[in-house]
Amino acid sequence: MLELAKITARLKGGAYDNALIIKAEWKKEECTPNKVPDIVKETSKYLICKACIGEASLTTRMFLTGKATEAEADIPSRLNEDKPWRSFNRDEVISFVSEVGDTNPIHQTHKPIVPGMMLMNYIKNELPAKISRIELSFRQAVYAGDKLFLKASEGIILLYGRNIFIKGKYE
Repeated sequence: MLELAKITARLKGGAYDNALIIKAEWKKEECTPNKVPDIVKETSKYLICKACIGEASLTTRMFLTGKATEAEADIPSRLNEDKPWRSFNRDEVISFVSEVGDTNPIHQTHKPIVPGMMLMNYIKNELPAKISRIELSFRQAVYAGDKLFLKASEGIILLYGRNIFIKGKYE
């Protein structure tokens, strides 16, 4: 996952600064490795790109406007009774973006946004080892310090806290 994040992070500057991932799909598949992500589609509002390392691919869809999606306020109260899964601190975010080469300024602030690829990497590590696909929809930005709760079972993923951050599925 980190190698795919490094390839995706090579999109830098201009319209790519402040981009927010809204959907990401990781798949186990044979594909031609690339050093920079292939641009599948780009408009003034969003970008779809694909990174490949040979045995896996990562396709991301990003908003290029720098605006986060609206949060949902309909979290069932029973979900918040659980013990938090984790909380990322600023140093962890800075370390991750340094490792993958992500220079997006939204990850460099006093209270940075946790990179989508970082979240996907940690979520993937919680899933069964033999999965072949993960698809995540990013509904709201996760900030360093947010208490995060993770539900992942029967092919469904939910990351939540003060709001629902990510909904997804896995196979």
